[in-house]
Amino acid sequence: MGHWEENPAKWYEQKMIYCSLCGRIIPKMFWIATVEDERYVFCEPDCENLYREYWLPSQSHQQP
Repeated sequence: MGHWEENPAKWYEQKMIYCSLCGRIIPKMFWIATVEDERYVFCEPDCENLYREYWLPSQSHQQP
């Protein structure tokens, strides 16, 4: 299960953080989750769930 973190950028910095699934720009708070020993940034827990339930299974069935 993931957790919330805050973008550490100061108000005058332009540090863009994007959701690993939908690509949405995340302005302040983002959801961090570890999936298969890798750290991912999501805009919300629903994107993590979609990543685990839809994206990962669809990638495992593709032929090289």
